[in-house]
Amino acid sequence: MSGDTRREFDPRLLDLYLGQLAADEELVLRSELLTDRGLAEQDDALRRVFAALEAPREVSTPSALAERVVARVRAAGPVPRVVRPSDALTAAVERSGRPSVLRLTSLRDIISVAALIVLAVGVGVPGMIHLRERGQRVGCSTNLAQLGMGVQQYASTFNASLPFAGWSSHSSWQPTSEPGVVTVPNRRHAFLLLSRAYVADPRVFVCPGQRGVPMPSEAVARSDDFLQDDNVTYSYQNMAGVRPTANDDPALAIMADENPLFDDGIPIFDARRLPWAKVESANSRAHGGAGQNLLSLGGHVTWTTTPFAGVGGDNIWTLSDVTSYTGREGPDRATDSHLLK
Repeated sequence: MSGDTRREFDPRLLDLYLGQLAADEELVLRSELLTDRGLAEQDDALRRVFAALEAPREVSTPSALAERVVARVRAAGPVPRVVRPSDALTAAVERSGRPSVLRLTSLRDIISVAALIVLAVGVGVPGMIHLRERGQRVGCSTNLAQLGMGVQQYASTFNASLPFAGWSSHSSWQPTSEPGVVTVPNRRHAFLLLSRAYVADPRVFVCPGQRGVPMPSEAVARSDDFLQDDNVTYSYQNMAGVRPTANDDPALAIMADENPLFDDGIPIFDARRLPWAKVESANSRAHGGAGQNLLSLGGHVTWTTTPFAGVGGDNIWTLSDVTSYTGREGPDRATDSHLLK
């Protein structure tokens, strides 16, 4: 004798993706996702469903669509008249309760159906895009929550120190060809979470809203950094200066979506590309510029629509009182966030 042992779907997951959970309920569910394998599998399945909603971000109705439909219908000639058979077979089919076939008997009927199709496209497709983006945002915050757990476990092992791969006066987090200077991408510090198995899955380092490529698992053990820049789409605290510990301000931003002001460590906010005056409104490109998910030292993940989301309104993308970068700069205090790859 056998029974169905499949676990029922947890409706809280759908509420999570649709933004219907209260803050405390969301925290409880995220905690369960880290320990409950069955629940995590359901979450992964639901995430794939939302991913299947992939569609162009901008859908525009062709110009003069209604007029073109009318012209095409008129060009097709008279609509053939449909005569309803009056026999016993027809009556029996109609009594069976099966769906009947829609019969369009006039030009007005056809135009009405065409208008309904246009309305469905205009309303339904944007709704699907919104659901897709909402799903990506939730998946991104789930990734950061897992990375936050990894940071806390690392700190517990290393006397409150955050992941740190080393730094010297001859290091630069910006690519350089200067003799005697070694390039140490800031992402290398975050790679310790993966190489030391505090975070086991390379996919956690890639935001669902970005076109990143997870690092092959088999390459992790023989590497000291991500193989390529798009193996990680999250920014981590600049560790070149004063390094915060797990005992510092829990509101400190330590990870977030990709910094929009730096590309591979190189500033892009000069007058030709992104003027300094626009830094105040620069959100990560990961979610279409709408905002970014942010992980604080205390382990909380929040959505913010401004880069001024650090301690005391600190800009998480830049160092305080620094406007020119060479790759040697770092925070001068433990409450200054500067999130980089």
